[in-house]
Amino acid sequence: MSRAAQSRPSTGVRGAPCPLLPGVVPTELVPARPAWAAEALAVAPDGRLWAAHPLAGTVSVLDPATGDVEVVLGPEGPLTAPVALALAADGACFVVDGPPGLVWRCSPGGTTCLVADGLLAPGGIAVLGGRLVVGETGPHGRLLEVLPDGGSREIAAGLDVGGTLGVSPDGRVLVPGPAGAVRAVDPDGRAERLCDGLEDPVAARVDPAGRTLVLTGDGAVHVDGEVVPTGLTGADDLAIGPDGTWYVSGRGTGELVALAPDRSRRQVLPPGLSGPGGLAVLGGRLYAVDHQTLVEVVDGGFRLLGVGASTWRGLAAVGDELLATTVDGELHAMTPGVTSRRLVAGLERPAGLVAVAGEVLVAESGADRVVRAGRAGEVDPVASGFGRPTDLTTADGEVWVTDAERGQVVRLSDGLVVAAGLARPEGLVAHGAALYVVEAAAGRLTRVDPRTRTATPVVGNLPLASLPPHVPERGYAVGPQRPAPYAALAVHDGGLVVGLTGTGSVLRCALRR
Repeated sequence: MSRAAQSRPSTGVRGAPCPLLPGVVPTELVPARPAWAAEALAVAPDGRLWAAHPLAGTVSVLDPATGDVEVVLGPEGPLTAPVALALAADGACFVVDGPPGLVWRCSPGGTTCLVADGLLAPGGIAVLGGRLVVGETGPHGRLLEVLPDGGSREIAAGLDVGGTLGVSPDGRVLVPGPAGAVRAVDPDGRAERLCDGLEDPVAARVDPAGRTLVLTGDGAVHVDGEVVPTGLTGADDLAIGPDGTWYVSGRGTGELVALAPDRSRRQVLPPGLSGPGGLAVLGGRLYAVDHQTLVEVVDGGFRLLGVGASTWRGLAAVGDELLATTVDGELHAMTPGVTSRRLVAGLERPAGLVAVAGEVLVAESGADRVVRAGRAGEVDPVASGFGRPTDLTTADGEVWVTDAERGQVVRLSDGLVVAAGLARPEGLVAHGAALYVVEAAAGRLTRVDPRTRTATPVVGNLPLASLPPHVPERGYAVGPQRPAPYAALAVHDGGLVVGLTGTGSVLRCALRR
């Protein structure tokens, strides 16, 4: 497989957004991400970092001195969502592809071959001498040795397995578990508890001095009884360089920091948005959900407000709170930077939402309907029979919905189609006397006049396709049944704001008259 350098998966368009009407002025509020979020890291003997990007379906190599990133696997395949990787002494990289349960080997020359399949929720991976060990995650997880014939041998079962596996100096596998413990497991399956009571341990590593370091999800490193902050709000993985430098990846942001042996901190890569989904304005401030993060969009960038356990999808302002849907079928209420609480569960792939006369309507795309969701957990159908309802907006007492599958914008009260033949319409917002919709498959922002039922393109060349090309449109890179972020719209400071899922940018389009 070629090792040609690529900056990101293809978005289907090249160049800057192109205004298609006079008086339209696009301005970038949040720049394109420097790199996709890295869920797993490994340091090669030459000091370069290998990183797995599950949301992009890629593996890259990073020079920590320059910040240069080179994609070495993907996005055209074979990976769906790489969640872990490990380097062997011969320079080969073993990559765990989570959803299909596969392990791939990438040789130093760039060729790939499948070395294991049929794994159940595989997570961490480690090279133990000449042996390859994979962890199946969960409260009753297992450690398996991958055999040369592609089969596997159980080393230990009934373990709490999750996160990055490490290797101790005495040849044992270090296994962090979501329940808060780290265990050392020898090749015969005997397990010793090294520590307990940690909050969300996500990685266990050993430094050149032989000390065991544990990274927790809040971004702290625990070593020798000391808790060392990394300056990150959330963290996904820890790797240690030959000189003892700690490299820590930020959870969901693509940020990468390095802590030298003297604890001085350096930012290797700045944070970015992986695929901004829902947008909402509350108290004059613009907010966005980006997979697991909630951010406030500010001049030239964003401010990270929190990292949640859920993956957010739609966002709307209701009263003094933000309401957000999740890929797990839930509706949450959030006070920015303070709290999040679940209101509703059991929805099927909920997407956009809107507040109408004190009630909350949700586009339940997996059930092809729009529902009314109450704060006590009740769900009442409002309208059904859609192909795939994605977003909602309201104006002049009417509610409008996009049907991404049928290419339509529909009036909810009577089912009147006011725009048809659109290319996967997703985000929708009312502004003035018009509706504005994002045609995700065409990379286009379009104005719809609901009175004349005409559609007029406003801005083209928008990078909106973020899924790897080989992942189905309804699929999401970290699980075949999880929906992708949709291209959302909002009105802020008199202009239209759109989340560009292909690049991680946020764009403001001023409509000058």
